[in-house]
Amino acid sequence: MERPGRAVAQGDPADLVWASLSVCIPILVSLLSRMDTVDLAYQLRAGNAVLAGSIPRADTYTFTAQGAQWLDQQWLAQAALAAVSRAGGWASLAALQAALIGLTFWLLYLAVRSGGARPRTASLLALGGFVVASPGLALRPQLFALPLFAGLLFVMAQRERHPAWLWLAPVLAAVCANAHGSFPIFPLAVGLAWLEDRRIRAARANRTLLIAVVTLGATILTPFGPQVWSYAYNVSTNPVIRDTITEWAPATLGSATGWLAIGSFLGAVAYLLRRRQPTPWTALLTLALFFVLALTAQRALVWWAMVAPVVLGRLIGEDRGEALNPAGADKLEMRARAPAYVMIAVLGVAIVALSPWWRGNDPARLLRNAPPGVATAARALPGGTKVLAYQPWASWMEFANPEDFVFVDSRIEVEPQAVWDDYAMVASGNAASSDVLNRWGVEAVVGPNDWAPVRLLEAPGSGWHVVYRGDDGTVVARRDQLPVPISTSPDRAAT
Repeated sequence: MERPGRAVAQGDPADLVWASLSVCIPILVSLLSRMDTVDLAYQLRAGNAVLAGSIPRADTYTFTAQGAQWLDQQWLAQAALAAVSRAGGWASLAALQAALIGLTFWLLYLAVRSGGARPRTASLLALGGFVVASPGLALRPQLFALPLFAGLLFVMAQRERHPAWLWLAPVLAAVCANAHGSFPIFPLAVGLAWLEDRRIRAARANRTLLIAVVTLGATILTPFGPQVWSYAYNVSTNPVIRDTITEWAPATLGSATGWLAIGSFLGAVAYLLRRRQPTPWTALLTLALFFVLALTAQRALVWWAMVAPVVLGRLIGEDRGEALNPAGADKLEMRARAPAYVMIAVLGVAIVALSPWWRGNDPARLLRNAPPGVATAARALPGGTKVLAYQPWASWMEFANPEDFVFVDSRIEVEPQAVWDDYAMVASGNAASSDVLNRWGVEAVVGPNDWAPVRLLEAPGSGWHVVYRGDDGTVVARRDQLPVPISTSPDRAAT
């Protein structure tokens, strides 16, 4: 994934626009979307614990796995999320999401440019990577790993011009090992760079190998030491996760993610087949490894979306033989660049106009899977209530109502298979689900109005009663719970 460091002459003002598009468009798209709480809300709760001085090591959020070991490998990202939340609430978190996405694709653009591609080519490849990666750009610990990996791709692409920069690889890997479970791809990427150096017989090959080994060692610089590797392996191979969470399932043409993966791969293959010169085996190996990774789990599509543009950009630069630093290239006068500056200014104004701070901190405007009325109604139940929540809402419920305990949440690896089987039984609305609720002592059920368990339990004679129903969902509690007034207002905001 390396191309001798060269810089295309800067003369065309359109180059400025292309460079700006690679970062501004991802930021604008992010600002137009709402954050999903499925993997965010519980991270904020954990992050607050980290900021208080304690990394969670046992489950205290659910009543089905209370006290079970929890290797909270993502503690550093959680702390960062909680710190931003404390500083400016949901609006600041939305701004953070846009900033991380913009930084990721700016670094990706620079990595592609470092391989010899022209600004327009680099921008289009980076934007193509953004489109392919878009399903995986939610605000969660993985989003912190993306700019770290994009930075790694950039320093690897620059390793001939700036050999010392490659020593940033162990630092980036160590940070990722404390933020997200994708850290194994960091030493893998540096190892692939070493293979490329060996192929072209570069004098730096031994140093690249040394840095790859140091990068591998840096991944255990965490509060958990080498255990982070067993965590990453267990999460990626856990059958409960693959069977329960769609984004951990293999990519198929039955999903938009699968179409993006396979479509982008076919596009890359079409280009490779048209090349007049043989493609280096290291480039083919890199593309194959990261595409297979994307096929094994939809969540891994983001890594393919970042690696493929860098590899293809280098090959395109080679094919076109783009002139670099041509003699006599004149800098354009300021007035010739004026239209480009105007376009960039328009993009900047659009970003400011879409700033999340204009929308305030109302969860209803900034969040998805965060039913405010449901959370408020559930808070009125006795403290410590055992709540079986619709799984996509569980993260929000345990964040909004930390005194209560949920049945399962988004930490799929914490709960044993038997608990997930019980949840599936209840979620299906099977008549036998009452036995599951009684066995676990569930005291309240929370979910969408048309969720099967809600329909089952609101029937006369079930022993349960509706304590809240609004446009955002329903709360059903056992009749022996303290009475809560029935409400149809979904507008009460949860904290």
